[in-house]
Amino acid sequence: MNSFPGKIFKLIIFLLPVTVNNLSLHAQDSTSIQQEQTVRSLYLPHFETKSRYISSIGLSMVQPPKDMVEVAIQAPLFNYRMVYALPKHFSLSGSFSSIIVSNQISVGPGYDLAFNNSGLKLGWDMAYVFGRMKQFGFDNTTRAWLSYPNVSGSYQWNKMVFTLKAEAVIVSSVRTKTGENEVYNANNFYNGFTGAFYLEQRLHKNKVLIIGFKDSYVKYYWPVWLAFSTFNRFYHVPEISVCWII
Repeated sequence: MNSFPGKIFKLIIFLLPVTVNNLSLHAQDSTSIQQEQTVRSLYLPHFETKSRYISSIGLSMVQPPKDMVEVAIQAPLFNYRMVYALPKHFSLSGSFSSIIVSNQISVGPGYDLAFNNSGLKLGWDMAYVFGRMKQFGFDNTTRAWLSYPNVSGSYQWNKMVFTLKAEAVIVSSVRTKTGENEVYNANNFYNGFTGAFYLEQRLHKNKVLIIGFKDSYVKYYWPVWLAFSTFNRFYHVPEISVCWII
């Protein structure tokens, strides 16, 4: 695991000159830029018929809370994300994240506004978390429903798109089981919030790389719920992701 963040750091250093070079280019016509870049942007609102469906695949590296480091499953998260443009500025977003023993599927509507080379999106995602671990002395399962009301703003510069995204995390219900003991909570409760920054960089033709930095300030972080933390406080959970638009 220790070598994975190092490889990502080297990748960022390698891409930095490319990013700086793009920033130094003369501004192009905003309409032509939007037509070109919007086709392959996952976060900038798009309404072109030929680009209604956009998806990405990649990995995220998460640093679990220190209280759980010795028992939490520490492995890269596999991520698949998609967005489908609907009529009248609406869109449908979805994602699947997994570390095998713990998984999350989410889907939700969004309302998109585009302003030349920038965009704003309001969304509400519903997610289902399911996990099971019967290794390393564990006999645990978890099932949960979550809501993620969110807002994001994107800005397009030449061949890059910058996005800031914030979301609240609401747990609608959670059912956990260890051995024969089961706990079920069906009361909605506020679990915290997240803030994220994403950079979409066109490298060659339609090849687009996405680098993301995310911080979750939550009490319960779903990939490590199987560890059953008993601490009643909020944690900062940093995350770095690298994805390709496919």
